[in-house]
Amino acid sequence: MKHLLDTPTIESIRDKASDILETIGVEFETEKARQLLKNHGAKLEGKRVVISADLVEKALDSLPKVEDRAGNGRQLMASSPFGNAPMILDDMTGNGRRGTIQDAVKMYRLAETSELYTSANPSVVDPEGNDSEDPFIGQVALMLKYSDRWPSLGLRATHSNTKNGDVYSSAKAAIRLIREIKEEEFSPVMAQGICPMAPLSYDEEALINLEVLVDEQQEITIIPCTLTFMTGPESLMGIVIHDIAICLAGAVYVQLLRPGTPLKFSNSSTMTDMRTLQPAYGSPEYLNVQIMFHEVCRHFHMDSSLGGCFSDGTKSDYQGGFESCMTALAPFFMTSANKIWCSPGHMAAFAGASFKKMILDEEMIQACNRLLQGLDLAIDPQLKEKLKKGMEAKSFLTVGSSEIYRKEQQVSRIFDRSGISPQGSDPKTILEKRVSDEIEARLARYRLPERTKTQKKLLQQYLPTSCRY
Repeated sequence: MKHLLDTPTIESIRDKASDILETIGVEFETEKARQLLKNHGAKLEGKRVVISADLVEKALDSLPKVEDRAGNGRQLMASSPFGNAPMILDDMTGNGRRGTIQDAVKMYRLAETSELYTSANPSVVDPEGNDSEDPFIGQVALMLKYSDRWPSLGLRATHSNTKNGDVYSSAKAAIRLIREIKEEEFSPVMAQGICPMAPLSYDEEALINLEVLVDEQQEITIIPCTLTFMTGPESLMGIVIHDIAICLAGAVYVQLLRPGTPLKFSNSSTMTDMRTLQPAYGSPEYLNVQIMFHEVCRHFHMDSSLGGCFSDGTKSDYQGGFESCMTALAPFFMTSANKIWCSPGHMAAFAGASFKKMILDEEMIQACNRLLQGLDLAIDPQLKEKLKKGMEAKSFLTVGSSEIYRKEQQVSRIFDRSGISPQGSDPKTILEKRVSDEIEARLARYRLPERTKTQKKLLQQYLPTSCRY
């Protein structure tokens, strides 16, 4: 099995992270959280909580373990489009602009008409036109109206996107709304990613959202997002040690809230481009940080996943395609991961998204999955006879099987394979027309999920005005 890190290095990272917790500690910005930790043996130094190795071990013992399973089923998985993008690249003008309610609806309609996506997320974050009394619940209601897929939220309740800044009540009400629409009272009905505040801090909003998720027994992923030389150390290894430390602190807090609560971990930390002071996700450095973090988690049986299909560019161009493909495929050759979770249409390092790039990324994912799945090595028993007939006919068009051709070969409906024309036809125009045609066709065949009168009435009170039934 391929690994980026050897066992001594992994154990060294864990030891350094534990030492940080025991000597420096982690800030917890609510008194309630600090008191909970103190009551179980942690030491307080102002807002900082110093956590012993013994407390970490108890939390890890309580945390459900995940075992690595060997397998050849390598696959790129499309979780939902865009990641979390406040900006949209307008494919008509080529200019960036703030995302709107109409963009959010378009995103759901395109995702629902593709078999690639496994979940739904309010990926057009805090869109213009959201006049819901509670903007956070309004975005959740929008998702529930237009999508039937599993809710997996990157968006969280904050003081700025909730009614009266009441994070707890809005986060709670959003989960209850999902429960009622999904008609499920007891099992988890959603997943949510919670990002701690680097360096070494859980801000008030993160802690409140975590508390609600634990209370409601939903799926939780802790996702550090630390930037080298900005919010974390300047070295890649330093970032990984920081992120493991902050995740262990989060695991302690969650297990004290409710022992045995399942917890997942992922990573959005990367290098900082010091020329622009922006994160760089379409980079080998991002892959190295993410994979090192993942391998430490898996070594200690902590549930962890890898993400890919990320681009820092602001256009659907060569850079965007290269970065999407590199971050999607490279982890399979660097580590033993079987699944990489992708966000088609992602660009500008989570700050932006493009519908055109969404379609192109989907096509890339499908092509890469054909490569990852390997070949059917069975030999056609009629091969010898077909070769003989082909020699006689000087062609296989009347000899070969169209069924075998379609099974083993797939010509992209989007990418241009027409060659260079002496008349100078513009391949860019061909590609753009195919993408536009695909978008229009999928928007046309979209159908709203069926909802009962009761469900519609429930959603109606939260939906933005322009999206009400």
